[in-house]
This record gives sequence, C-alpha cells and structure tokens, in this order.
Amino acid sequence: MSLTPELSVIVPTYNRSTVLALCVQALCGQSCDSSRFEIIVSDDGSSDDTAAVVAALAAQQVVAIRYLHQANAGANRARNRAVAVARGRLLLFINDDTLAQPQMLAEHLQAHERQPDDRVAVLGRMTVSPDLPPSRLSPLHLDRAFVGLQEGALLDWRAFFTCNVSVKKALLERGGLFEERLRYHEDLELAWRLSAHGLRVVYRSQALGWHEHFLTEDEFLSIAAREARALCIWAQLAPQARPVLASLGFEPALPWSRRVRHGLFDAVVNRHTEALWRWLARTLPQQPALFKRLTLALYDQLYQSRKRQALRLALRQAPSHA
Repeated sequence: MSLTPELSVIVPTYNRSTVLALCVQALCGQSCDSSRFEIIVSDDGSSDDTAAVVAALAAQQVVAIRYLHQANAGANRARNRAVAVARGRLLLFINDDTLAQPQMLAEHLQAHERQPDDRVAVLGRMTVSPDLPPSRLSPLHLDRAFVGLQEGALLDWRAFFTCNVSVKKALLERGGLFEERLRYHEDLELAWRLSAHGLRVVYRSQALGWHEHFLTEDEFLSIAAREARALCIWAQLAPQARPVLASLGFEPALPWSRRVRHGLFDAVVNRHTEALWRWLARTLPQQPALFKRLTLALYDQLYQSRKRQALRLALRQAPSHA
C-alpha cells in the first residue's frame, strides 16, 4: 500500500456543511482503493459547523481527509492553498456540491494512466442530481456544457471545468495557479494561461458527478453580474485575451454589428420588462419540445441582458477596460 496518494481531491467550501458532508461521503464510497487518493477540504472562512462536520467524517473514514481553514478570501485562494499542500501528482478539482459517483475517481486515474503526458487534463461529466426536483434551468446552467462531447475526445482548454476536472500538478507548477481576484470564470482563465504550456483536455463521461444544488431562478440570474465583473477584471489583467473575452460576451471586444443586435434585444428584455418575461418562462408548457426550447431561449436572453447591464455599469466605473 502506497503511503503517498496518487490523487488529491480538492474541495473548496463556504458555509455549506450539509451538502459538503454528502460530497465527502460520496468520495469515501469510491470503487478504487482508498490509499490511492486523499481529500482536501479547503474552508474559505465558514461560520457554520463545517470544521466539526469534516472532523467527524475524518474520524469515521479510512480515506485520508485533510482540513484547511482560512479567513474568507474566495474559493480560488482556498484552491491554491490546497494545491500547495497536496501530496498527489494528480489534482482533481470539484465543488462542495459535487457528488462523485462510485467509479468517478477510478475513471480519472485510469484516464491519466492512458494519458501520461503532463499537459493532458481529464474532464468528467456533470449532470443535475436525479434526487432533486425537476428544473427548467438545468440545461442552461450545467448540462449544455457537456452536450455533444464524445467519450475520449481530445478537447482544448475551454473544456477545463472545475466542477469535475483533474490535472497533473506538474502543469500547474509550470503554468500557475488560480487567479484570486476572479470570482467567476476562474477555471477558464487558468486554462487559458495553461494553454500556453500545451494544456489539452480528454473527456471521460464515465467519471460522473451529480450536482446536488437546486438552482432557483433568482440564483441563476444573479450569476450574470458575477460573470460581468469577472470579465472586466480579466480584461484588465490580460488585455491580450480580448478574443477569448469576446467569445464570452465581453462587449468592448465584440464587433459593432453584434453590439447593435444586443442593443435591440435589450430594448425588449430589460429591467423594466424582466418580470413579464420571467413569468412567461415559468408558465410556458414544456410540451411540445418547441415550447421547452423557447423557455430556455427566454431564460438565456434574460441572463445575457442582465450580464450586459452589469458589464456596462462596471465599464463606466472602470473606463480603462473599454
């Protein structure tokens, strides 16, 4: 039995002890030998009973569970602290509401055995937990990122999603860690920098995790402002990233024709009309499929409109981003 784990599972958390317990319990129920991995819970200043919950789980399990605590400074600093102490040559990043299915870690380990090049990361699949109530928003928030991905496909850095992705520690030691000033798109920003060091991503659909989080309409739409702020910070940190930022909807990097089209959409969907469009998105029947697609299109436009409003506000406050 090896004393040094091959894989370090890094779980940042903040005031979510109940779902964190489910996350850690799922990790402890993996099909692979417990000596092959460790769990690092990196607590971003929780004020609930997170520390006690982790201590109780660590006392009950044979898996090595390590607990880090810091003053509240964001998930990225929590991740970076965990990377610094991780013993595994492989790092698996998940969220505290990711429930690893029994084969998930074994699939990540096997994929890396087949792809020993330290520039290759492995993306596992995520889908909403079947134990949660049905949600009209699920396809927009999570599932659509995995639509069309083929098992074993070699993808570029844009598929580096920290809800379920593993990477060789050596690549981070060369290419850098998470940008602590970002509170959204931190995985893509890191992956963009790692792409200069040759990052590629292999998709492993059997490395399956369930997302144990029922996303409300208000939560979904509130993400738009976080994304907008992150895009502005990223633009300031890396002006050379404008083509990437354009693909993520950063308006100053878009052609004028796209901006005009956005302006037309926003004349119809905006803070004054949002209540009407939200009501319509909530009440449309989901059959036939056309109505379901229309529901998703409405929510998507509501989100994008909010993001553009937040972007314009942030750009006015920081005109050097324009």
